[in-house]
Amino acid sequence: MDTEALGPTVRRLRLAADLTLERLSELSGVSDRALSDIERGAARGPQHRTMLAVVDALGLGEQDRALVLRAAREGRRRARPEPGWRLPLPRGTADFTGREAELDRVTRALRAAPGSPPPVVVVTGPPGYGKTSLAVRAAQRLQAEFDDQLFLELAGTAPDAVRPGAVVSRLVQALVGTSTRGSDDPARLRALLAGRRVLVVLDDAHDEAQVRAALPSTGPAAVLVTSRRRLEGLEDVVRVDLERLSAGDSRALLARIVPEQQASAADLARLAALCDDVPLALRIAANRLASRATWTVDALAARLAVADRRLDALAAGDLSVRAAIDLSFDQLGPAAQRLFRRLALADGRDVGTGLAATLAQEPVWATEELLDELVSLSLVGPAEHDRYALHDLLSLYAQRALADAEPAEVRTAVRDAADAWLLRTAVRAGRWFEPDVLGDGSADAEDVVRLATGEEARAWLTDEAAAWFAALGRAGRGGDHQVVVDVAEALHWFSDLWPYWGHWHEVYAASAAAAEALGDDTLLATHLGYLAWAQVHCRGDVVAGAAAAERGRAVAERVGDPDLRAWAAYYVGWCASSAGDHARSVAASEEAIALFRRADDREGLPQALFQRAQGLAALGRADEAIAHLRDVVALVRDPRTAPRGQVAEFTALHALGTIARISLDRQDWATTRRVADEAITGFLAQGARPSAAHMHVFRAHARRAEDDHAGARADLARAVELFEGSGDAEGLAAARAAGALVTVGDDAGPRRRDDGGRTGRTVRRRRRPRR
Repeated sequence: MDTEALGPTVRRLRLAADLTLERLSELSGVSDRALSDIERGAARGPQHRTMLAVVDALGLGEQDRALVLRAAREGRRRARPEPGWRLPLPRGTADFTGREAELDRVTRALRAAPGSPPPVVVVTGPPGYGKTSLAVRAAQRLQAEFDDQLFLELAGTAPDAVRPGAVVSRLVQALVGTSTRGSDDPARLRALLAGRRVLVVLDDAHDEAQVRAALPSTGPAAVLVTSRRRLEGLEDVVRVDLERLSAGDSRALLARIVPEQQASAADLARLAALCDDVPLALRIAANRLASRATWTVDALAARLAVADRRLDALAAGDLSVRAAIDLSFDQLGPAAQRLFRRLALADGRDVGTGLAATLAQEPVWATEELLDELVSLSLVGPAEHDRYALHDLLSLYAQRALADAEPAEVRTAVRDAADAWLLRTAVRAGRWFEPDVLGDGSADAEDVVRLATGEEARAWLTDEAAAWFAALGRAGRGGDHQVVVDVAEALHWFSDLWPYWGHWHEVYAASAAAAEALGDDTLLATHLGYLAWAQVHCRGDVVAGAAAAERGRAVAERVGDPDLRAWAAYYVGWCASSAGDHARSVAASEEAIALFRRADDREGLPQALFQRAQGLAALGRADEAIAHLRDVVALVRDPRTAPRGQVAEFTALHALGTIARISLDRQDWATTRRVADEAITGFLAQGARPSAAHMHVFRAHARRAEDDHAGARADLARAVELFEGSGDAEGLAAARAAGALVTVGDDAGPRRRDDGGRTGRTVRRRRRPRR
């Protein structure tokens, strides 16, 4: 039977069965549009499963059934395009590694349910991240589910990207097998795709127009798109953004290519890190090794370890990481290119809009548009808190581009301006936490970042910590000693809220050195006290902390100021307590108490009283300690004697926390619970998450002792949640261990907390306030 007779035959048999197109569509599950195409001859070779559904719905006898199926089969054979018009998939990579989660998401999305709109999946990612390889791999996995697969390269990163009309024309010609008039008409392409299971892969799309032209209006055809651009104008699509490979997948890819005798597992891990886990870089490095039997990973790693040479070394034949990035960089406008280059001057893994605007020397609104352009081309990635990440190889490219395009004096001026802005903003943000200016930390509405609340100030300080900390180091090395002291002074109240950052000892070592360089003994004694706190509380280095405290005391004695001497004595006593010498701690605290009273220092006096109470508790004089702590709470909550701002409430909360600890040690479960309740509420209101976490642990131990195991588990789960991300690894481990004990059963482990040395670090010691 001739293929042209398929349409008339189906029509004759449908009419003989007294069925309308709509009724046949209902019975077969094939759209009336597809049935009409079959009868009109527009679809000469429908897929086999479609025709099975049609003949079943028509209720044909064996002879008519065979006639229709043979005609459809012959039509499919003739409808196949001639080789010159076909658009076959490119050869896949046999050593494709990883990306299982992404592959699963792509293939699931492309398997559209019958009757659903035709699926469209857009795979995006930076240069060299393996977008095309992933698309080809996904198409190969789906070969059995599509009657045909078309792969069209759109040349989106080339100057002469394929025009939308040409996209349509190439696909139409591939579907009909010849060049025809009107082949650039999107309506004709949609008609050809209707009712056919065709997977169209559009690789390296430049813009939405290229893709829209090729989208089918009805299923079961599907479209898979790859692009460096995010193609945000496309609607109703599934988006899959590629990240770097995991460290394990990077090593596995290298191991599949590099001969075993050339590398150990440790060698491959080092090489993967130097390649920044970027698939193209990994493949180039591996192929360079595999093609040189006498090379070792060490030899190649030595070349890659030189940052200035790494991109040049990541080239093999016509593959090059630099060339891949060039294609994206060249599509940027001049202002976006300048911003991308200057992002290399930013310290840390990501950057905020304020710093980016300072580097670009553009208004914030203009910088946001430039960042959007960089994100659109996948040259930077969006990070948390409205920040932007620049990965290692892209950062190296930006550094080289910056050196090539801008003179050294310009680069220096840009960095200096950025450093000045960072340190000025750090002071603005830090002022939010000083007791004498609490609530009035930032009135500079013209600055490029908004710091209108304490939360905004806290977020900026933590998000931009790598940048302002590096700027502080450069200021110190450059002799800007007053700037270093001013920044450290502005941040010393904030440091209590973020003690486990990991760099406060460096900040205060730098500020002490700057104070000494300025020849100001008052500043030196003050910042040596800050340093003692950072060494002991943040690092657990009691020896270094005691050395700083003793030196600070000697300087304070030389100055002679009672308030300065009181704080110095306080730090000496605190370090003694941390070292376990509680008798000395009590003696030093009593000296500080007398000096604070003499100086009428409202901030210092309750701290010294508090410290004396801790020493008494450690010496076994718990009743006296609790009485002293209750006196401290009363002192700081009495308006006539209270310290300024949040100092009063912080001191009260830490005193309550210590009462809870002492009560726990005494097995006074009711007092522990009652006091911990109040402390938890207060600490959370102050944003002191680690301290609140410790209170939850205390309360959990008390609840467990009272056989309230459900309450204990809830407290410990909340403690783990609060510890996570705080930097208090020791507290987190202790909370998890306690949670495991409660989960095991009633008789597992001790019922009371007996790690008194650790709980002593729960309380944040206040330092001398800014003069």
